[in-house]
Amino acid sequence: MNVNEILTHQLNPAQTQAVQTLDGPLLILAGAGSGKTRVLTHRMANIIATGNAAPDDILCVTFTNKAAKEMEHRIFKLLSEINIPVSRELWVSTFHAFCVKILRRHIELLDYKKPFTIYDSGDQLSQIKKVLLTLNLNDKMYPPKSFQSRISNAKMLGLAPENLSKNTKNIMDQKTLDVYTRYEKEMKQSNALDFDDLLLKTYDLFRMYPDLLSQYQNKFRYIMVDEYQDTNHIQYLLVQMLAKAHRNLCVVGDEDQSIYSWRGADISNILDFEKDFPECVVVKLEENYRSSSNIVTAATTVISNNTERKDKKLFTSNPAGDLIQIREERNEYEEAKYVTKTIQNLMSSGESNLNDYAIFYRTNAQSRVLEEQLRSLAIPYRLVGGIRFYERAEVKNMIAYMRLCANQSDDIATQRIINVPARGIGKTTVDQLTELAAGKSVSFFAAITIAINERTFNAGTTSKLRRFLDIVDDLIIQSKNFKLSEFYSIALEKTEYLQMLKKEDTIEAETRINNLEELDNAIAQFEKERGDDATLSNYLEEMTLASDLDQQDPTFNAITMMTLHISKGLEYPFVFIVGCEESLFPSVRGDEIDESDVEEERRLAYVGMTRARKKLWLTHAKMRRVWGQEQMNLPSRFIKEIPKELKQFTTAVSSSEPSRFASQYGNFGQTASGSYGSSYNSKNNSSDNEDVQYFADDEYSQAPSSSGYNKGQRVRHPTFGVGSIFSIEGSGADLKISVLFQDQTIKKFVAKYARLEKV
Repeated sequence: MNVNEILTHQLNPAQTQAVQTLDGPLLILAGAGSGKTRVLTHRMANIIATGNAAPDDILCVTFTNKAAKEMEHRIFKLLSEINIPVSRELWVSTFHAFCVKILRRHIELLDYKKPFTIYDSGDQLSQIKKVLLTLNLNDKMYPPKSFQSRISNAKMLGLAPENLSKNTKNIMDQKTLDVYTRYEKEMKQSNALDFDDLLLKTYDLFRMYPDLLSQYQNKFRYIMVDEYQDTNHIQYLLVQMLAKAHRNLCVVGDEDQSIYSWRGADISNILDFEKDFPECVVVKLEENYRSSSNIVTAATTVISNNTERKDKKLFTSNPAGDLIQIREERNEYEEAKYVTKTIQNLMSSGESNLNDYAIFYRTNAQSRVLEEQLRSLAIPYRLVGGIRFYERAEVKNMIAYMRLCANQSDDIATQRIINVPARGIGKTTVDQLTELAAGKSVSFFAAITIAINERTFNAGTTSKLRRFLDIVDDLIIQSKNFKLSEFYSIALEKTEYLQMLKKEDTIEAETRINNLEELDNAIAQFEKERGDDATLSNYLEEMTLASDLDQQDPTFNAITMMTLHISKGLEYPFVFIVGCEESLFPSVRGDEIDESDVEEERRLAYVGMTRARKKLWLTHAKMRRVWGQEQMNLPSRFIKEIPKELKQFTTAVSSSEPSRFASQYGNFGQTASGSYGSSYNSKNNSSDNEDVQYFADDEYSQAPSSSGYNKGQRVRHPTFGVGSIFSIEGSGADLKISVLFQDQTIKKFVAKYARLEKV
């Protein structure tokens, strides 16, 4: 075979076109599972083989070091096959690695010294705390992580403090601008760059020194960018700068898989590529080689409901395969049991191993019930990109407070939370207290009292220690007077831990709040299962056993669990997506729902669905506990968007608890679902009405005439806004009203306390 045949003989026509289109701007729209990495590597090899550019005169950037190494390995292998030796280093890397290479060579032009230091997130936070101290800003009133997030966002937009000062109102408040300005000064004095600086300073370098930019423009005659839909604004600016001279820019991406707007990704970069380069060639890779035909068709139909997308349609030559399994369970615990039982049953057939199974969820907090169920069945599992629920810092912190209340001799717990949330008790103080405790042969907690009484520290430190002691002493009393779930709520309030996270107002803080909410749910479930034995000491004993697990070797045969965001780029024969419910997935709340947020959530659904090769399950629960309260959510709109003929519905909800899918799948009558539900094929049991009809049990369908409320009546709640009455039960002081709100969540209230206003 000649070189051209070697590089194209395993490619389809669209892939071949992309590999052979070398000059000018090229947009490759690569659908899920369509072989984009093969196209990129073959195209780069083709540029070298044709003599258009030397191996080190091509810039190829992607988003992970793993992807960069994989691409580099494939390119070397291809070049070896066509007998082209490579003696120089390839420029195949992430954006940040590319920028570090540039800055290492030219940082002195920006008045930094060689070598400079790169600060990680922790270092950056320490620097911000130092700035707050300098500016006399209380870090309780002004959480450092909030400033960290805002500064990062500004840098991703390519905005330095001097740019913001001209037009700051809509982007950054004056206080943050002051912190940002001082932070940059401190970073310069430290001869350090943070992670965002690597891109911003490279942009500044090229902008300030046109001759240097011209040098690199001429060097990189061909530029390729993978995952272009995930680029943020500063990355977009860098690419535009470098490609300006030759315009031989090839970008590969899929706007349908743009799921990272929360970390700065701008979908308009790929959507507007044809505006930026009107002469560009567009190649669509639409053939999926990964999934069954039913999965591909279902995912394609779902994503077609988005408006922010290009005109393309994924297809496959693979067999139809199984129908998409839709499963309704009573609650999240039954949902976890269904998933694990289904995997056990499939494993018993001997046709697969645990590594073939993946469970995806929208939020990390959802892993808790799944982890508990898998542990109870001794099924090994691994968490990808996450920490086991009871090992997460915020969970361990609150459990440490509970441990200290149960046992004041627990030095580890005391030292863990003495300065959490931050109350100005530093390491030096902790070290002195440790020495005092050892000298007096008392616990660390007892040493705090001694230090206060003996005035071991100055007035300021003594005051902080007394405040901590007062909080814990109060909690010890409360732990004896309230049941466990009530005590947990009191602990969150008294410690101000939840308040601290809310003040941070970051994505990370929101995730931690979700985990604390899930801990609340775990405690409520513990009380439900243990009854009068649901004491603080019993709970702590159970949690110790739950968290004291042997570390599992990643090479072990195990089920894989991760969030949907992390699943991008992976694939498994069997995939379960749990929690497919409105307000959870899509994760949109409030009376006014931003349609662009819904579209990103739909893209996330598309990503999750297209990870499955053979079989896909979408599960949802009729009721899910949120902050200790049972909340009814409607099934996710994404389930409804799957064509009826491609999905099969089963339910564990009995005939006395009508399914919320009743109208969509037909009338189930009095047929019992059995332990794991009878099978209802949507193809044969669907009605023509696509609108989900909301129901209530017959006994709740009408309120007593004296209640003053009627089913369907519109009401307004002071917190949750306007909704309609979904169901009514009881009477008099026991009257309970369930309301369906505009964000598609159903909440149940005791009428006399609910402050519902009739609209």
